[in-house]
Amino acid sequence: MRRRRTAAVAVMAAGFMTLAAGCGLMAEEEILPKPTREPLPPLTAGAVSDEIAGLARAGGLPDGDTSTAGLPEGAWRACMAPWTGRAPAADAAGAFEATVMRLRQHDWEIVSSHSGHDVTYRTLAKRGWKLYARSYAAAAAPGPGAKVSLTAVEDDCEPPAKVRAGYEDPA
Repeated sequence: MRRRRTAAVAVMAAGFMTLAAGCGLMAEEEILPKPTREPLPPLTAGAVSDEIAGLARAGGLPDGDTSTAGLPEGAWRACMAPWTGRAPAADAAGAFEATVMRLRQHDWEIVSSHSGHDVTYRTLAKRGWKLYARSYAAAAAPGPGAKVSLTAVEDDCEPPAKVRAGYEDPA
């Protein structure tokens, strides 16, 4: 009799577990809706400018100039996010590379990378923007320390040729 009771309890327990598991799966489907993919909002020049300035500081670069002062007038200014600064010569190369690493950690993908004539070039892309990063050796850019520039340009932006020549990668 004891065997029958043990077998009956085992059958009931198995039945209960099957029923509970089945209910759990149905309840899970009812509770958790299927994921929907909402498109990311477009990146604005202001958002890109803020991101670049913040990541430059996090990478060890000092505060830089994010204005378009001194550049020719035009509607194209709304589709650019420039950042220019100077870093102590001894720290500039490391801070530049640390900034590029932080940009990559925030979904900027490297498109090209090379060095030449005392300038290190990195071009990165993210959601309709290209970021042209340059680090100049202290001897290549007159002034205190080493010059670093990070210029983001929206893909459809058409700045004047003189402005493009100041940030595009010559390679």
